[in-house]
Amino acid sequence: MNYETPDKETSYRMRRIKSKGTKLEKRMEELLIDLGISYEKQIEIVGHPDFKIKDTNLLIFCDSSFWHGRREKEVTGKAFSKNKEFWTKKLMYNKERDKRINRKLRREGWSVHRFWDTDIIKKPEKVKKRLSRIFKDI
Repeated sequence: MNYETPDKETSYRMRRIKSKGTKLEKRMEELLIDLGISYEKQIEIVGHPDFKIKDTNLLIFCDSSFWHGRREKEVTGKAFSKNKEFWTKKLMYNKERDKRINRKLRREGWSVHRFWDTDIIKKPEKVKKRLSRIFKDI
């Protein structure tokens, strides 16, 4: 699925969005440290996972609900009054891209784990519990 190139103003705003060192990434880092889990940040493989757990094949992505199309109102366009068609195509493209990346990484032997921003920020104990289950067997 392709989406049309955004207008210059939208493109400029999108380029200014941080992808490294975000509040979300810093919070996940705190959770990993709390659990005593060693990791590497922002490794250079397809999909650019936020974390790779050292000495394992585990990858962690910290996904924004908006950019990764979690909420129906955005994916269906109900959340937008301007550029509705662009945004719905963009978010659907992002969702499909995430699925493709997951499949590719799993075929290459990686164990892929994605966490939503709202859980990382608002429900850290839930995230820590899930992380503990993931790491229990390693």
